[in-house]
Amino acid sequence: MQPIEAHKPDLTLATDLTNQQKSEARQQCFYGCVFCGSPVFRYYFPPDSLSAVLICPLHAKQLRSALLSASTLVERMKQPFNQQRINKPGFSFDPNRRVQVSVGMNTVYADFVPGGGEQYCIWVNGQELFTLHSESGWLCFSFVLSDTTGQVLIRVEKGELQLSPDQWEYSYEVNTLKIRDQQRRLQFTAQLCNDRVLLTKGNFIDSFGDGFVVEGNRVIAMLDGQKGGQYMHRIEPGRYKGGWALFNKIRHPELVMPGNFAFVCAAKRKYPGTER
Repeated sequence: MQPIEAHKPDLTLATDLTNQQKSEARQQCFYGCVFCGSPVFRYYFPPDSLSAVLICPLHAKQLRSALLSASTLVERMKQPFNQQRINKPGFSFDPNRRVQVSVGMNTVYADFVPGGGEQYCIWVNGQELFTLHSESGWLCFSFVLSDTTGQVLIRVEKGELQLSPDQWEYSYEVNTLKIRDQQRRLQFTAQLCNDRVLLTKGNFIDSFGDGFVVEGNRVIAMLDGQKGGQYMHRIEPGRYKGGWALFNKIRHPELVMPGNFAFVCAAKRKYPGTER
């Protein structure tokens, strides 16, 4: 049976929301797509509504192709997916509890103050390439994914998908976000929930070729486009503002790191107390 054209919800991308309006929409939708709970989404205005709703790329596509009906959208707006799992792994958390952050099977622990804050999981020459945000007892995520040359492919800011190649696929099942390119090759994999983050696939490289490649259980440092050292199966239980930092001080001599990091890769030479 062919979908009925008249049943397609008239979705409008909400492009002019203020930061306050985005924050309110995240809270109303429990920090995820109303259909599947995905922490990567866009803001949309549904038909006959002035309130924005969070919908992931997969379910936005299904709504526009009439695989999902307008009535289903209305139901999900009243009862978002993450609301139904409030006492299960989701994105609500106790800010007094540490969040395990594992990148390539190397582990640090994120600490947040009750009022909110950030944990810089991957920081490269002043750019926050993977960050956890604490907001009103909920976690949300920002990251910038590149190709191997440092060209930015995907940009996510507090869950909002701001930049993405056409035809890339996003799926979120059992707390795991996977992103595949047009040839269905896996480009990003991360388990994202309220007490742990496990990142096992992705390129986080700046335009100069500095950054990190996460592949399975390894984190590979890149300097000037060349592979440097790698981290495997390391655990740092201390309290840090961030996890992995790459600091090319020769190229950026005036740059100041935004706090202490568990693992620091410095360009050209090692600095006492930075390499672990």
